[in-house]
Formats: sequence, C-alpha cells, structure tokens
Amino acid sequence: MGGERTMNVTGDQIAQKLNEKLARPISLLKVFNVNLSNSVVTFDKTTGRMTTTMDTKLSSELFDQSLAGKLGISGKFRFDAATNTVVLNEPKIENFNLDGASGKYNDLLNAMAKTVGSEMLDGLTLYTVKPEDLKFGGTTYVPKNMLVMDNGLQLTLTPAK
Repeated sequence: MGGERTMNVTGDQIAQKLNEKLARPISLLKVFNVNLSNSVVTFDKTTGRMTTTMDTKLSSELFDQSLAGKLGISGKFRFDAATNTVVLNEPKIENFNLDGASGKYNDLLNAMAKTVGSEMLDGLTLYTVKPEDLKFGGTTYVPKNMLVMDNGLQLTLTPAK
C-alpha cells in the first residue's frame, strides 16, 4: 500500500472555475445585474486566504448606462468530503469600485455588495477533485489535509482505510 500523495491546485484552475460559476449575471435585490469575469486569483500563505479580483459590469433599470469596475473577494477554503470539492469559506467582499460612480453611490453599492455578496458566495465550489486523482496504483486515496501555499493549494491525500 502506498504512502501519502500530494496534489496542487493552481490559482489559474480556481480562476477558471470562478469564471464558469459566475458567468451568469447575478441579480442583486432584483434591481441590479452584476456581470463578473476575468478572475485573477492570488494566495496568502500567512492568512490562509485567497484573494480574487474580477472585472465587474453593473447594470440596472434605474440608470441608462452600465458601470464597469473591479470586485475584490477574499475567502478561506473548506474541503467538502461528501462531494470531493474545495469550496469557498468565510468569503468577504474586500472592495467594489465602479468607474464613474460618485463617492456616495459607490459607498452604497459597496455596502450592498458586502452584505449580499458574502452570503451568495459562501460555499461556492472552487475546485472538484476528480475520481481519477483519488486512485493511484490500485490504491484509493482520500483527502486528508489542505494547505494554502503562496502559489496555490496543496492537498494531501492518504490511502483510504
């Protein structure tokens, strides 16, 4: 029987999943539509958190033009053993800046995004461990540990009992 194995999940892999998951416009309070794209994911080994910055486009029936900007999200990771997925845990909207939005308007949107966004993003799937990654040389593995490194996530797999 083999020993433990490790596998790495890169920021690009998580960014791709975020882009897929958030490709549909998100409706905030049925008034605003938010389109998110082009995730850029970074990791902070010391805090164990990931940060992603996304291009944002906000439109609403309340105003004629759409506003573009950036949305910054941070969060921790949790492994969901039932689904073999890495999910976003304790998400936090770090910043939400829209080009051309006045200060007060931007503050209001920031407050709304922080409240609604965190709830919507909690538990979002960031990576799925494929069944073939859990089998090696006739041994079935189960994820045991997950470490945030400066360049991605490192999953430690241990032989299943």
